[in-house]
Amino acid sequence: MEISVSLLDGQKQRAKFGSLEVISDQSINAGGGAEHPEPFDYFLVSMVLCAGFYARKFCEQREISTEGMTLTQNNENIDEEGKKLFSIEINLPDGFPQKYKKALIAAVNTCTVKKVIQAQPEFSVVVK
Repeated sequence: MEISVSLLDGQKQRAKFGSLEVISDQSINAGGGAEHPEPFDYFLVSMVLCAGFYARKFCEQREISTEGMTLTQNNENIDEEGKKLFSIEINLPDGFPQKYKKALIAAVNTCTVKKVIQAQPEFSVVVK
């Protein structure tokens, strides 16, 4: 998938991919207007959104209600080199079958975003 980024006014940027677009901005301290999430914020939120997708799919396949289910992600620095710990807490809805807790965790751990990060992708930047 190709993603095309255009620089907008101030520190805003527009990323287009397919028929969709995402706008980012920067904090006021970084010269932006703080009108949209910063690029790194989109990265962080992509992990918990992906986890939520897999949690929902797991429940749908077993006809388990997701009403009231929430996921919370915390992001912590764990050392001076910048290594981070991303932890996701799943708050289960009332009546969630206890026998499926471990299987739900296994399903959420199949998140595509997590797998890409764990594979340590390589990056290439070129100027044309």
